[in-house]
Amino acid sequence: MTYYTKKDIENLKGYDDEYYVPNALFDTKEYKMVRLEVKWGFVALLNALLQSPSYDKEGNGYIKDDNPSTIEILKNLAHKAVDQAKINGYINELEEFELLDRVGRNIYLKKINTIF
Repeated sequence: MTYYTKKDIENLKGYDDEYYVPNALFDTKEYKMVRLEVKWGFVALLNALLQSPSYDKEGNGYIKDDNPSTIEILKNLAHKAVDQAKINGYINELEEFELLDRVGRNIYLKKINTIF
């Protein structure tokens, strides 16, 4: 897997719906063992990345682990109370499933692809 790059982020910003949801995350066997709420955590992180990305010198997009829009997005998606501790737990699980990498406080999300 590779990280979302500046080009990927620019392409996804034109998405028609309120939030971008990578269908492969929910529809493929590869991610079957990831809990549903953790998948929604990934979607919240991804949409926070789309709203306010930062880029490293290689052009990979990242967000800070305490990005406040992540909490708001996840509240809207999950329709329940969310706090930074819950987000941190999701980040830990996503890291265990190798769906993101943490470099200091920077979160790099790995691209979700459907592989045929």
